[in-house]
Amino acid sequence: MRETFKSLSIFSAMLMLLLMISTGCDVNIPGCGKRSLPFFKQMPPAAVNNNTVAPLTASAPAPAVNNAISNSSSPAMATKPTMKVSNTVAAPLPTPVPVDVEKIAFTTMEDKQPTLWTMNTDGTERTRLTPVGTSSWDPLWSPNGKILAFLSTANDGKVNLYMVPKGGTQLVQLTSWEDMKMPDSTRHQPLFTWSPKSDQIVYGYKNQVWLIQLDTQEQSTLVNADPSYSIESVTWAPHRENKYVAYTVRKGRNYYSVMLVNPRLKDKLTLIEAIKTVPAISWSSGAEKVAYVSGNRALYTTTVEESSPKVVINNASPDLGPFVAYSPVEGAAKLMLLAKQTSGDTGYKVALVDQAAKTDQDTGTLKYLTPAGVEYATWSPDSTKIAYVISGELWIMESGSGLSKTRIALTGIQSPDWSKK
Repeated sequence: MRETFKSLSIFSAMLMLLLMISTGCDVNIPGCGKRSLPFFKQMPPAAVNNNTVAPLTASAPAPAVNNAISNSSSPAMATKPTMKVSNTVAAPLPTPVPVDVEKIAFTTMEDKQPTLWTMNTDGTERTRLTPVGTSSWDPLWSPNGKILAFLSTANDGKVNLYMVPKGGTQLVQLTSWEDMKMPDSTRHQPLFTWSPKSDQIVYGYKNQVWLIQLDTQEQSTLVNADPSYSIESVTWAPHRENKYVAYTVRKGRNYYSVMLVNPRLKDKLTLIEAIKTVPAISWSSGAEKVAYVSGNRALYTTTVEESSPKVVINNASPDLGPFVAYSPVEGAAKLMLLAKQTSGDTGYKVALVDQAAKTDQDTGTLKYLTPAGVEYATWSPDSTKIAYVISGELWIMESGSGLSKTRIALTGIQSPDWSKK
């Protein structure tokens, strides 16, 4: 009986202690003194994130879609606010796409109009981003690989600049010009360029160079050239220590200048004056040099410090295409061109500068990597591969040797651009 009573007393004491703990009472614990015991509260259920579209990273914040574009200096600019295009205009992704996957953006003709797509680098998971019945051109990935910019008529039939995050289908209209022209099909370089931090875009419009701040979508002019001149190309130095944007100005029929402008200070510098067309320019990965094609027979480089052109290729090819691109990895400094190897070639080949000219009388040499007929080419982010289009087919090969050619896509590919992860 005594043992039973003792057991009941211990049980009652334990029950009382549990009640005090659950109510947050103060208790005296032998050897420890008075202690306040906390409540045991039920935690709310965790919030479920149903967002399947990969967000923009902190280095490239999502733009404020409903902000009106600040552009009071130009009466040609529409005063309506920037418009986000509805998801219904783009093909939805079947599954969420990780943002750390390399993608190739491209256009292909549908109903006689170029439509924007992305796909994996092996040709799988094709995703259409713009609707049939509209036109899109010049896809260009941001340096961080997270955002795709392009020109399109996706909203109201007018050509304007748009962007879309990798893995998303929600298009964001960045400009609202009423009279922006379609890109020149003979040029391979988009008339817009990304900042090294992927937070700004510079683009050319008529005789002006414009800057867009993506987080606010505010715009400002960097360059106002003579009304009789036109901006032909723009490219931002890829290194963050170099703040310059290089751009070309056409003055008349065949008179060109390659200029520099600092987007923060808006100071300008003339790099070269040319009496031949300058259809393409490119910064070296470390921003030490600017390469440019002169006419269709010569390639030159110049530097910000010297501003003195040095011949790289001169009459080594019977015809250079309107394209030049430095390899994107710093220190590699390879120059890719489109060039004909002989006058009998029916189209361009992908070529690398094999040996630069040592004197003005030297021609230099090119290393040809593909058959003739190449229409577009782009470097992989690590410079080890080159993707190129020939007869509408997309191929990928090793950049140094041209070996291991692999056909990725078969149908009408145009303007490919390769993203980072």
